[in-house]
Amino acid sequence: MMIRAAMLVVMAAAVAAFPVSAATPSGDASRDALKQRAEAGDVQAQVALGKALQDDGVPADKAAGADWYRKAATAGSAEGAWMLGSTIMAGVGVTRDVPTAIEWMRKSVNIDPNGDRMAVLAVSLLSTGGTQEALQWAQKAADKGSSKGMEVLAMARLTGEMGVPKDTALAEKLMVAAAQKGDADAQLSLGQIYLTGLFGRHDTTAGMHWLQTAADSGNAKAEGTLAYFLITGKEGAPVDAARGVALARKAMAANEMLGHYAMGVAYVTGSGIAENPAEGWYQISLAQRMDSQQQLKSAADYLAKAEAKLTTAQLTELKVRVDADAAKVAQPSGS
Repeated sequence: MMIRAAMLVVMAAAVAAFPVSAATPSGDASRDALKQRAEAGDVQAQVALGKALQDDGVPADKAAGADWYRKAATAGSAEGAWMLGSTIMAGVGVTRDVPTAIEWMRKSVNIDPNGDRMAVLAVSLLSTGGTQEALQWAQKAADKGSSKGMEVLAMARLTGEMGVPKDTALAEKLMVAAAQKGDADAQLSLGQIYLTGLFGRHDTTAGMHWLQTAADSGNAKAEGTLAYFLITGKEGAPVDAARGVALARKAMAANEMLGHYAMGVAYVTGSGIAENPAEGWYQISLAQRMDSQQQLKSAADYLAKAEAKLTTAQLTELKVRVDADAAKVAQPSGS
C-alpha cells in the first residue's frame, strides 16, 4: 500500500467509525411518545426521533429528522450537533455543505471532548485542506487515547506532507499503539507498511502478523489484502495460496474489492485454484470497477496475461457480464 492509500484507509475508517448512540423506537406508540418528549424540549428525545425518522426508509422523513437534530444542536446538545454535522456532511435530508458540517462537528466536540469524534473532525478538516487545525484535533484525539487520532498523526509523520517534520520512528510508535488498542484498520495499515518497507525497513514477519490479526477480527479489507500476499508472495510474504483463496472468498462475501482482486489473480495464475483466465479476467475487471481510488496498479499486467488466453468472443461476453454486475457490487474503495 502506498502512503496516500494508507491515509485514505484511515480517513474512510474514521468517518465510518461512530454509530449513533440514540436509541431507535419501535412501533407507532413508541414514536408518538418520543415525539411528545421531543416537542417538550427533551434533547435526547429529539436526537432519537431524528434518527428514527432518518432510518425509517421514508425519503420524506429524512429532512424532518435533520430538523430534529438541528433543534437538539441549537439547544446545546453535543449529540445533536454531531448528528446534524454528520447529516449535513452526508447530505441526508439536507443539502451537502462541508464547511457547515464541520462547524457543527466542531461545536459538538467543544461541548463534549470525545476523542474518537475529534479524530473524525480532523479527517474531515484534512479533506478541505485545513491541515493545521486537523493536526491539532488529531493530537487532542490521540492524547485522549483515540486510535484514529494516533493513525492520523502517524500518517502525518510518515509522509511529512502535512506541515510536520517527517519522523518514521514516531510514525511507527503511533501506528503500533493504535494497532495494539485493537483497531483493525490500524492493524491493516501497519501490516502493509511493514511489508512494503515504508518505515525504512521491510519486516515481513511483523507485516503478516498484523494483517492476520486484522483479518482474524473479520476485517474484509484485511482478508482481501492478506489473501493477495499469500497468493502472490509479493514483498517476501510466505506463499500459502490455498489459504489465500479461502480468505479471498470471505472478503468477496463481504463485497470487498480486494477479495475480488485476489481471487482474480489466483484464477489467472492458477495459484491455490485451477487456472481459469476467463474467471480471473472477470474478477479483476470487477475489482477495477470498485476501485474508485485506482489503487490496483498491477491489475493491467494480470488482465493482459488473461487476455492472451481468451478469444475476442469470450472477452466480449465477459465485458457484458462485468457491466451487468458492476452496479451490484460497486463501492468506494479506501484500500
